[in-house]
Amino acid sequence: MNSVGHEIVLTSEPAIASDTLGSSIIGFISALPENILNEHVAKMFFKVSANRDGTAKRAPYGLAKVEAKLREAGFDVVIGSPYEIYKLIGSSTKVVGVYTMDGMGYSYGSGITYWMLKLAGIKYVGMPFIARSFNNLIKSLNASPFRKNFRIVIGGPAAWQIVDSGLQGELNIDHVFEGEFEANGLEFFIKLLRGDAVPSRFYGRPADVSSIPPIITPSNGGIVEVTRGCGRGCAFCTPNLSGMIRSIPFEGNIEREIRTNIEKGGLTNINLHSEEYFRYGAKGIDPYPEKVKELTVKAYRLVKSYGDEYSISTDFTTAAVVVQEPDLVKFVGEYINEGGRKSFIEMGIETASASLIERYMKGKAYPYRPSEYPEIVERAIGILNDNNWIVVGTMIINFPGENEDDIIANIELLDRIKNLKVVTFPLPLIPVAAFRKKGMTALDEILEDPLKKYFILKALLKAFDSLNESVSIVARGIKNPLQRLLVQTVGTSLLKHVRGRYEQLYSKLPYLYTINQKLF
Repeated sequence: MNSVGHEIVLTSEPAIASDTLGSSIIGFISALPENILNEHVAKMFFKVSANRDGTAKRAPYGLAKVEAKLREAGFDVVIGSPYEIYKLIGSSTKVVGVYTMDGMGYSYGSGITYWMLKLAGIKYVGMPFIARSFNNLIKSLNASPFRKNFRIVIGGPAAWQIVDSGLQGELNIDHVFEGEFEANGLEFFIKLLRGDAVPSRFYGRPADVSSIPPIITPSNGGIVEVTRGCGRGCAFCTPNLSGMIRSIPFEGNIEREIRTNIEKGGLTNINLHSEEYFRYGAKGIDPYPEKVKELTVKAYRLVKSYGDEYSISTDFTTAAVVVQEPDLVKFVGEYINEGGRKSFIEMGIETASASLIERYMKGKAYPYRPSEYPEIVERAIGILNDNNWIVVGTMIINFPGENEDDIIANIELLDRIKNLKVVTFPLPLIPVAAFRKKGMTALDEILEDPLKKYFILKALLKAFDSLNESVSIVARGIKNPLQRLLVQTVGTSLLKHVRGRYEQLYSKLPYLYTINQKLF
């Protein structure tokens, strides 16, 4: 133990501090409850690479961004492994910042996992591991012999959960920081370090690109942010709060982060992170294809300068931009999925209901009409499949005012895309963004609705069919060949077993004939 410690120590819940054997996709198992993912199993999957002094070799990207901004301002700050945080905290420590993705277990991932287990007849006991790991970390920080010297600050995508749960005081958390860090986060930390009075909840404004420094600590999954924000205005989406899309320059920013991840982090795949990659360089909603092509070529050439085994990928798009620019998608696919390799890309479908699109996410369909959206989704998935992407298509239910016709529209869309390679994950609406503090979604109540249950099962059956063909892609990032084989073998077996249970339940639904009559 370092009795002096560092002035600012940053860390995160173990579930996201880990690179999960080298495959970030495997990290989704952190939503499993403790009767399935016990501490022994969790330790195998959620190890954290650390230096001898307890500092993390790699970190969640958002946490690395906070560290970079504080270092730029001259602060004594480090990112620590949550398992060895005690080595970094001492009498001089004034702030411990904790980054959380799902500290209370309220996220989309935890919601769908609950449904998956419940519908498969598998018992669900306790909290999701990701939430349990957060709570255990907070308990250990509060038990520190130096606790009286430092304040605990929670930040990250799930910081809102601490506020809205009403448990901030009970958990003995001093401050919650919501929003982006770079614009006014320094002001917040300066006040903390001076011992000034600071509100228990602080909101960070959207940052100008010029104020965002490149990371110093490599990121889990080789993430490199290329845009921030979106601008389509979806009411349920937290990134929308950041405003219109802003593009990060390649020279001096993206380039440096790629080198940091490869040279310092030992990563072989660079994930060019964006809420909508095919809009890189755009000034508004419409894409700027030449800028996207330029970024793709520059990033590809840079990673390939390290060797043929290095690659690039991206993570998010919308259906509308894919249909707008199919030639651009083909161009990018030739670099990202070179040689016919396949990769995942997330495309939030959200709903096939024209009325819900009109009410809550009109910009998602732009430049097309809400009534055209199901066709746009089908065409976009086909274009992405043709260019070797497997689509992860999330579909949200339980919007305020949602009715039977809206759910039937979703079911009809599932039939339209049944022959395409798309993982259709049904998600419960989470009270974030414009739905903040509207009340938590009652997961069991949704399953008690016959039509919603039918939709959820139909979506999961389609998702498991697509995943069964893609287990090797999930395991691709695992370097240890024995671990890779184990994940592939166990994953395939579990998917087959759980899918069989869904099929049995689906075939026995007493209202199936009535619904099909209404649909067809």
